[in-house]
Amino acid sequence: QKKTLSIVYVSSDETLDEFHEYTRKRHWLPIPFDSAEKNQLKRHFATCAHRELEELQFDRKHEIPTGIVIDSRTQGIITTNGADDVDEMGAGALDHWLKMQGWASQMANRIAHENDSNSQKE
Repeated sequence: QKKTLSIVYVSSDETLDEFHEYTRKRHWLPIPFDSAEKNQLKRHFATCAHRELEELQFDRKHEIPTGIVIDSRTQGIITTNGADDVDEMGAGALDHWLKMQGWASQMANRIAHENDSNSQKE
């Protein structure tokens, strides 16, 4: 069974040259260096480099590097510890995230079933 994973790179590089140097070595989907979406994503996920805090004006929850793993079907966050998972598990991190995704799906199904049962009783 083939497993797929897309990595979207949201840069905190200081220069376009740094951005190109970093992204040319990786098969990631980079958000363009000068894109406004880059800062929107940083605000949404509350992660950025320390030096960006004053400009972005938000309470940072995650330092860089951060790997936020998102379920492509539900858009729910599987983990915000993706970078640590890769450091600790290497390629095994993907299997770990797939297990977490399965657990999350099972929980969502249980909750939906319980909510259906409760609404039928009313």
